[in-house]
Amino acid sequence: MGVKILSVNDSIGLVHFRGLISDKECSELIAIGGSNAEPSEVVDSVSGVSQQTPGRRSMVASPAADSYPIIEEIRHRIACFVGIAEEHQEPLQILHYTPGGAYDIHYDSFLEGAPQLRNGGNRILTVLLYLNDVEEGGWTQFPHIMTNIVPSAGTGILFRNTDAQNLQLKESLHAGLPVFEGEKWIVSVWIRERAYLMPLANRANEISRRTL
Repeated sequence: MGVKILSVNDSIGLVHFRGLISDKECSELIAIGGSNAEPSEVVDSVSGVSQQTPGRRSMVASPAADSYPIIEEIRHRIACFVGIAEEHQEPLQILHYTPGGAYDIHYDSFLEGAPQLRNGGNRILTVLLYLNDVEEGGWTQFPHIMTNIVPSAGTGILFRNTDAQNLQLKESLHAGLPVFEGEKWIVSVWIRERAYLMPLANRANEISRRTL
């Protein structure tokens, strides 16, 4: 499948593209995301504890790659596209926003000393894949570079979260603006500077889930 570059912003390596996933695959991912979804959480940068916050209003599913061949395929394509081994990827997330759903302005990377850095270093890259057209709202906004990306099925974006020293890149600040009409489905993948290590609590939950 050929990927077409729609636009580039060099300040954060923002690449807007089309063609990494097909319309049929978008529909399949939406169907997968609709099952076993839970309220999205945010990891506290000091304690490392994941919790729900008013600033992130969506549902999320993190399907196991070995349960859905399409998940492993998408992860492989992303690795080829960004040129970084698949082992650096955190588990793929499928996110669902209904009217009023949003992710307020935030960074994907971590500050120096954050406990999350023990799990593979910083999040150096983010990949977002848009799975549907949003009737109104739901744009991805980058205020420091004055750029808005309008969700469109089959498109996606890639951007850097850190600088050359793998420290938080100021210009990578971004938000998922509120959905006003319709709904918004996306795939989110964060890529670490080293191979990703799942936190111990998450590993215990995953083992429990697989043995039920």
